[in-house]
Amino acid sequence: MDIYNFLYEHFSYTILFIWSIFEGEIGLTIAGMLSNKGSLTFQYVLGIAVIGALIGDITLFAIGYFSKHNAEKILQQYEKKVQSIERWFQHYGSWIIIFERFIYGTHIPALLVLGSSGYSFIKFLLLDILGVVLWAMTFTTLGFYFGQNAIDVLVFIQHHLSVVIFLFFFFFIIYQYKKD
Repeated sequence: MDIYNFLYEHFSYTILFIWSIFEGEIGLTIAGMLSNKGSLTFQYVLGIAVIGALIGDITLFAIGYFSKHNAEKILQQYEKKVQSIERWFQHYGSWIIIFERFIYGTHIPALLVLGSSGYSFIKFLLLDILGVVLWAMTFTTLGFYFGQNAIDVLVFIQHHLSVVIFLFFFFFIIYQYKKD
């Protein structure tokens, strides 16, 4: 038995849990694909991903909340993203907590910014639970129904994010133009 089979057979849920703590879209999609094949249980994948993601989110929020100085040091690496997050928060308000997880590259800085801003932990937790459940269901379901194709699309998006954003805005502008 090689090491990969051993890890898969004995630690697949543990690996998923750890992966979910650190933004695990691809890992969650793979787990969804494996649950379709009967290797993992769909409900366990969802539950483990939600718990792992919540632990990761609460940790990042707490770093911002209790250690603003350390959060600011980390946020220096994300200067442009922090500016975008602050604009989104002003424009969309608390709803950004639900959807920031779906915007690649903004998850870590968004939670640090929220924590360091003194945002209410209870309000954060309630909205984050909703966002995490939506996130886990979305990527697990993508993997379950679309398997390797979904994984390939996610990898492409992560490597070509600027092209994806350009296309999104291009089609959005066309939609707005046709709507008027």
